[in-house]
Amino acid sequence: MEPGVPFALLGAVQLLMVAACVGLAAAAALRRSAPGTLVALGALVLAAVEVRTALQLGVPASDGLALIRAAASLVLAAGLFTGGLGPRRLPTSLYGVVIPLAASGGPASFAAAGSLVAGAAAVWNRRDGVGLAVGAGFGLWGAASFVTPLADAGQGAPLTVLVLRGAGALAVLVGLALLAQASLLSKVVGAILAGVLAMAVAAVGVVGNVVVSSYDRQTREIVEQAAVGRTLAIDALGQEATNQATSLDAICNVKVPNTAVFCADYVQRFVPNVKDDFVVAVSRGGRIESFGGRLPLSRTELLGLRTLPVINEVLTGSGPQRKNNLYSLDRLAGSPPSVVVVGVGVSPEAVRVSGPQSPPRRVIVYGHRLNTDYTRSDVDTGGFGLTVLAGDPLQVVATNRSTNIAARILGIVRQHGLDRAIAEDGRTVGSQGINPTARFRPLLDYRGQQVGLLAVSRDPGPALKTERDALRLLFVTALLALLLVAVAAAVLGRRTVEPVRRLTAAAARVAAGDLTATTSVSSRDEVGTLSRTFDKMTVSLSRLTGDLRESAARLETVLASMPDGLLATDGDGVVTAVNPAALAMLGLEQADVLGEELAIVADVRDVDGRPLADPSLRLRDEPAEVHRPDGTTVPVRVEILPLEGVFGVVLVLRDTTRERDVERMKTEFLSNVSHELRTPLTPIRGYAEILVSKPGLAPASVTAFATTIRNEALKMNRVVDLLVDVAAFEAGRVSVSPRPMSVKDLLEARLEVWRGRAPHREADLKRRVAAGLPAVFVDPTWVGKALDEFVDNAVKYTPAGTPITFVGAWSPDGTRVRVSVKDAGPGIAEGDHSGLFTSFEQVDGSATRRIGGLGLGLSFVRRLAEDAGYPLSVTSRLGKGAEFSLDLPVSDLPAVRRTRK
Repeated sequence: MEPGVPFALLGAVQLLMVAACVGLAAAAALRRSAPGTLVALGALVLAAVEVRTALQLGVPASDGLALIRAAASLVLAAGLFTGGLGPRRLPTSLYGVVIPLAASGGPASFAAAGSLVAGAAAVWNRRDGVGLAVGAGFGLWGAASFVTPLADAGQGAPLTVLVLRGAGALAVLVGLALLAQASLLSKVVGAILAGVLAMAVAAVGVVGNVVVSSYDRQTREIVEQAAVGRTLAIDALGQEATNQATSLDAICNVKVPNTAVFCADYVQRFVPNVKDDFVVAVSRGGRIESFGGRLPLSRTELLGLRTLPVINEVLTGSGPQRKNNLYSLDRLAGSPPSVVVVGVGVSPEAVRVSGPQSPPRRVIVYGHRLNTDYTRSDVDTGGFGLTVLAGDPLQVVATNRSTNIAARILGIVRQHGLDRAIAEDGRTVGSQGINPTARFRPLLDYRGQQVGLLAVSRDPGPALKTERDALRLLFVTALLALLLVAVAAAVLGRRTVEPVRRLTAAAARVAAGDLTATTSVSSRDEVGTLSRTFDKMTVSLSRLTGDLRESAARLETVLASMPDGLLATDGDGVVTAVNPAALAMLGLEQADVLGEELAIVADVRDVDGRPLADPSLRLRDEPAEVHRPDGTTVPVRVEILPLEGVFGVVLVLRDTTRERDVERMKTEFLSNVSHELRTPLTPIRGYAEILVSKPGLAPASVTAFATTIRNEALKMNRVVDLLVDVAAFEAGRVSVSPRPMSVKDLLEARLEVWRGRAPHREADLKRRVAAGLPAVFVDPTWVGKALDEFVDNAVKYTPAGTPITFVGAWSPDGTRVRVSVKDAGPGIAEGDHSGLFTSFEQVDGSATRRIGGLGLGLSFVRRLAEDAGYPLSVTSRLGKGAEFSLDLPVSDLPAVRRTRK
């Protein structure tokens, strides 16, 4: 596999490319023309080239394949420009280099040019979604061709090439799918192949990745085990260095002290002669002595050796726990730096001579250099690479692999951030492309500080071979499956579509007016059932024609009875139909509307005064007003929609007068209720807070405050009772239970109630009942509530000291008994009488009115009077007071005497 190219993406792109090529060849071959033959030939050549490239793995570049693709693209472009797929049909070509991923600049530019020319032909020949999709695919392939000269450089370039070409293949397949919408056979075959292609791509990705992942996991485990062995080998090397240093210390510092010649001779004869190992004596003052000239260290490295913490600790005994024999991995400065395994030994004899508590004056240091000779001496049948890295920044110090592989290992370190400290157990990086699988373990000194990295790697050759073999096998298997399914889908598709074609021909005859047309399909499947049903349908069509005429007549009746206004126009904006509701809203006659332009007969304006009766507008439920010829307006909601299947529009007007009134009433209701509830709540809260905060108030004050709270609460209760009563009437939950009742008792009961409810007006409340009045047949509860509303108005609007009189007398026609409440207040102008009994309306409706109220009391009385059949009247003039009256029916039975409590 090429560098940076995921296995699943590689196989998926190749399958998509081959599928797109074969699909284009089939689409062009169906045209059976010379230009179509050019398109089919070019597509088949590209398909063959893509199959070849899918099987030619391990070659990073091929100019020959790029030139063949370029030539095939130009052949396709020629066929497209000459109508290879017919006029206004899908023109297309396919170009793409998948494997090998790279080509030199000349062939790559030639291929890019061919792809872009074919894309231009696609857009020029068909300027719709199909042509744009195919042209976009060509553009992506052209961009990929310009990147191909960089594809053999690894990293992101190969992945970019594959992504661009895969995206281009998908765009071409989308164009083929759009083209297939015009043919049932194409849709059937395309749907089957799309499903199989999706499964094949998934199989290549899943199975291929399973194979690669399994092999990669095994390689990781082998490399990790090898890294553990190499780490243990370095530890053994350190132990050996310590042992050698201890032995030399006993010879050179104790038994034969100060005999440098003897020590050098001993080192040369008995110490293993490993190249680049070194033996030195380091004194406490930093003086270094070599033995026999074996000192393969530079001056810079010698200076670093004097300061190694492991040597200083033995010489000075400064460690947390004194030790005479230590070894450590350390780094010596240089270019590049050196990594050494240093052993420091103090023999038991030296300890006895100097004393257990006294540090030695001189120690013997035995060191191994982890250099190229050391790594190359690593013999293993597994063929593992051994690389030592050190320095800041990290450099390759020693390796048994080539310079190229060493550079890749260093690149892995930098890519994955391993140049910083890593965990003691190390980290494994799997093979990516041609990069090896590597296990990195830190090289730690005796204090646990990292001085470098040890990389144990394994070449990616076996992994690449496994991946390539798997890709070839999977690709060939998937391609054969696609070809077999394509042939089977074409055969089965034709057998399925032929009966549908016959049905289509019969339907065309019926559309032309031949209601005797029948089909010749006799199969027992769903298509045969459809054919027989079609024959039955043609028989019933003639009968349905008459039914349609009757339906048209009924439709006219429905339009005439619609509450919404409707005007229909033709393509020139002339009114061709109008219903009575529209005429009523416009204030016109039918003869004044039909045949006239819509903008002339319908004066409909929005809230800004802009005319809306314009056939070019499209409106949905917009608020507006209809301006009639007499100067009045009607609030409406307007819609202007196009007529389906014909030229013209329909204007729909919905009268919103009642909705506007309801909205106004709701607003006034909320305003009045909030005012009526807030007014008594203010003194209730104020006096209640005084009673709570000042418990020592005088009894008289407490009584006064409590009385005020009670009275205000009664006012609130009256407001709530009125709302409940109004709601009960609106919901139809009120039941009237009339009974014989004395007029005197009826009025006396209300008089007693109001003397208790308004004690400050007790002297003003009067009763005057004519003699000889018969009993009335009423429900005293509801009539009493009506009288309460009359009295409430009189109390609010008349000043203290003016009389409020309950009156009982015969009605003017002498058939009923009239009960009234008469006051001597300011009176009501005659022009305001009509609005007295309307909900939420008051004579003074301003926001600064002096007297509050819900505006529901008198409307409640009106509703009660209408439901019970009691005539309601008002008599008033400005400055002359007002009298509100109810005419009650006379009872045939004697009244039940009222018992006083």
